[in-house]
Order: sequence, then C-alpha cells, then structure tokens
Amino acid sequence: MFNLFKKKEAGTRVTDRIWMNENAKLESFTKEWRKNNDILYISWFEDTYAKIESLFIQENIQANCLAMTRELSPSIITGKTIVFAEHYPLHEKENAIYQKLNLQQVIVWSALDEPLFKHFGGDKIIAMMKQLGMSEDAAIEHVMISKAIQNAQEKIAKKVTTEQAARSQTDWLQRNLPP
Repeated sequence: MFNLFKKKEAGTRVTDRIWMNENAKLESFTKEWRKNNDILYISWFEDTYAKIESLFIQENIQANCLAMTRELSPSIITGKTIVFAEHYPLHEKENAIYQKLNLQQVIVWSALDEPLFKHFGGDKIIAMMKQLGMSEDAAIEHVMISKAIQNAQEKIAKKVTTEQAARSQTDWLQRNLPP
C-alpha cells in the first residue's frame, strides 16, 4: 500500500538547489566560493565548465576549484565540498559517478532556464515563481524537486537508444532525443 516500513534504498542523497535563471546561479558560485574556499565545482559539459571558468577569471578566482566529471577521482575530492554545476540528462550516469567517488550526499545547482529544465516546462515554473513574488537570486530546494528531476531523467533515458557525447546540455538533448 504505502510501504511505510519499507527499507530505504541505500545510495547517494541528492540535494538540488534551483535558481530561476543561469545568471543568478553563476553569481551564487562566486558568492559561495568567497565564503568557503574548499568548494569544488564539477561540470558534466565543457560549455558549462568554460562559463564558470570565464566568470572566475573575471572575478579573480583561481580555477583550481573547477573540475570536469571525467577528471574526478577520490584523491581530487578529498577534503572538498562537492557541488555539481548541473545535472546530466541520464540519472544512471550521474549515479555511476556518485558511486565511483563513494559520495553519500551530493549537491547539484541548476537553473530553470537550462536546456534540461526547458525540456520539461521550466519556463512555466519561472512564470509561476515570478507571480509568487520570488526573487531571481533566491534558490529553491526541496526533496520533491530532486525526485521530480530524477523522474524526468528516467523519462529521457527511456527515449535514448545510443548515447552520443556532447559539449553542452543543448547539444546532448539535440543529439540523443528523437525530434
């Protein structure tokens, strides 16, 4: 019925922090880094990495707090607060990295105007948040949001037959999802 006494699945706990737009999210990267220099921002796509790197150069922040997922190893993340700069469209691929790195908890920062969210109606959520008077630089965070993102990733996975690599979320969605 409700599975109230069902044992919870062991795995990585994902906390999503979502901004209305990418600019607000990017500004939060620098603000948060200035509070905590032990943050390591991790990108799935080269284009995202380049945006953050450019912003950090502009703000005179060393780029040693940035990494690509393909470069990750337990030694690189030791002693760091890990923040993923975006979601990968496939939940299984994200989970594989989390398990490889033995991460118990993961924080993912996203924006509703990113391609992955636009694919699932992020524009409507932005309009609703604005109607509610929410500030663009405020982030939302809730377990239901994380579950909704995971469900969306699983819907995408059902449509992908053979995954093709890409430099950005936009490219990935164009190459891997049927029109």
